[in-house]
Amino acid sequence: MPAVDLSNLMEDAYDPKEPYARVLNHEPLRFDGDMDPFQQLLVGASIKGASDIRIQTDSRIRIKMHGTQHFATARPLNASEVLSILSHMWRSEDAFSILRQGRPLDFSFEVPIDRHRRQRFRVNAKGVMKGAGDGISMTMRPLPTKTPTIDDVGLDTEVRPYMSPQNGIVVVAGATGQGKSTTLAGITRFHLENTADPKAIVDLQAPIEFTYSDVLTDHSDCASSIEQSEIGEGRNLPSFGDGVWAALRCAPDIISLGEARDKASLEGCLEASLTGHLVYTTTHAGSVAEGLRRMVVNFPAEERDARAFDLITSLQLFVVQHLVRTSDHRGRVPLREYLLFDDYVRDQFVSAPIGDWPKVVSRLMLESADRVLARSMHDAAQQKVDEGKVSYDDVRRLLPRH
Repeated sequence: MPAVDLSNLMEDAYDPKEPYARVLNHEPLRFDGDMDPFQQLLVGASIKGASDIRIQTDSRIRIKMHGTQHFATARPLNASEVLSILSHMWRSEDAFSILRQGRPLDFSFEVPIDRHRRQRFRVNAKGVMKGAGDGISMTMRPLPTKTPTIDDVGLDTEVRPYMSPQNGIVVVAGATGQGKSTTLAGITRFHLENTADPKAIVDLQAPIEFTYSDVLTDHSDCASSIEQSEIGEGRNLPSFGDGVWAALRCAPDIISLGEARDKASLEGCLEASLTGHLVYTTTHAGSVAEGLRRMVVNFPAEERDARAFDLITSLQLFVVQHLVRTSDHRGRVPLREYLLFDDYVRDQFVSAPIGDWPKVVSRLMLESADRVLARSMHDAAQQKVDEGKVSYDDVRRLLPRH
């Protein structure tokens, strides 16, 4: 694939208050046939700092900049253009037929910038209704070219001593696009660079966002290793459940599971933890209480109590994060709610019905710091407001109940 011509990229800074954030100097008449303009747009949006590029049948391309969505093209793309773009990234003509069967696509796509640089994107595509017919919706997220450190992701000082237990489960939760994978990448980098305690890591992602090639090159003296498999349609393994059970046969020290999204993947996480492995995973939740509930309800009612006990005894740390734009609207900072699971905390959950777990979380968040390591999202938000890093209005929209 030839390198992208950067001369067509708009160099002017965008105005965060304007609806149109122009990326290309010259927008093509069509985005099918010649794919160079599309690749220029992807790279240009990434250079501008876009976190998301959204394409939908009969709609203008949109990009999200520091939490605010803008138009990136002057006109909508028709069905033929959107299908051509999807087929180009998927590298096959069967993409639309897969979507029409109700199967979304999650994969990575790479654009060469020059001889030495490449920009990778995470792509999610699914079928949607457009008028009376079928359409396509895609979201592309630029992937960082540099693996973040725990300093880069702003991992809280109070949490760091507890992020690497010998075994058990560490969960990072949050909504889509809130930096869960980036935080886990920072933790994985910590292990890869830890010469005092080298680990064998199995990394299962959908798709693979961080390859760690920069870390492995810079720290070739560290004996830690990482084996990565991509999960999804036509990839290395079909599901997270299959991935984690396959990983157990490799006897790793650490399993990093992109998402504990169903019964099979959760069962694998629990089995790995209970057999002495350290498991990192993510889930979609806005609070610790919601995350615990969502994980437990994946199990049928007749198994729920037993599996809830396994979960509580396996959990070591539960972190929930939201990204909020900074006061100057030029970036985002993480707000994190967290709860450390020690024997005292586990006893509180085990002695309570599952339906009372939200009350248990609320009570633990209020207990003294010398007894429980915990912080509510409300307290995290208030701290950032007091530091002047975020505005009260942005926090209020994020946490309307406060």
